[in-house]
Amino acid sequence: MQCGPNTPILKQKYVLTAKEKKGPLRNDILQKRLKLPFEEIFGLSSAIQKRFSLLTEFKHAKRMALYASFKNEVLTDDIIKQALADGKEVFFPRIIRRDSRGSRGLVFLKINGKNDLVQGSYEIQEPAHNKGTEIGAISSFNIIVLPGIAFDKNGNRLGYGKGYYDRMLGGIKDRCLIVALAFDFQILDEIPAETHDMKMDRIITESRVINTVKISRPQGWVS
Repeated sequence: MQCGPNTPILKQKYVLTAKEKKGPLRNDILQKRLKLPFEEIFGLSSAIQKRFSLLTEFKHAKRMALYASFKNEVLTDDIIKQALADGKEVFFPRIIRRDSRGSRGLVFLKINGKNDLVQGSYEIQEPAHNKGTEIGAISSFNIIVLPGIAFDKNGNRLGYGKGYYDRMLGGIKDRCLIVALAFDFQILDEIPAETHDMKMDRIITESRVINTVKISRPQGWVS
C-alpha cells in the first residue's frame, strides 16, 4: 500500500512501566493514610500487633528487626515491649552514608528500649549510633518486620521509592521471615512490581494474616 498525504498515521500506544505506575499509586494510598486520625491509627495498630504476637515464628524468634512508625504507619510499640520482655534481641534500622559519593544504605542497631531511638534521616526515629552499639547482621535475624505504603496478596510491596530495604534484603530471602504490617485499605489486588522488589512472606492487617509463601525455619529455631 502506498502512503499518500491523506493516509492515516497509526500512533503506537505508550505503555507505562512498573516504575511509572508506582508514583500515582504511592501518592494516592499515602494521602489516604495521612488523613487517618491518631485514635484510629492507635486502635487498628493494637489489633495488628496482637495478631503479629500470635505468630508461631514470633514466639520462637531470638533476634528480630523492627521499624519506628512514620507518616501514620502501623505502630510497633506493643511489639517492642513484648519482644524485649520475652528476652528477644531487637534491632532497628538506621540510614547511613555508604561512600564518599553520598550513596545511602541501612544498618541495623540493637536497642534496649524506645529511649534508645533519636530523630534521624527523614525525621524517622532511629537508633543512636553510639560506640559499642551492636550492629546486627541481616543473616542473623529470625524475623524482619517492614513498613510500606501498599501491598498485594502476592506479597509485593510498594515503599517510598528509595529502595533501602530492597537492596538490603535481596540476599536473605530464604533465611528469615519477612513480615509487613499494614491496614486493610493498603492491601490491593495487584502492585506493579519490578525484578528487584522484595516480596513479603506474611502481611498482617487488623482483620487477617496473608500468607504469601511458606518457608522452612532457619537453623537455630526452637521447635
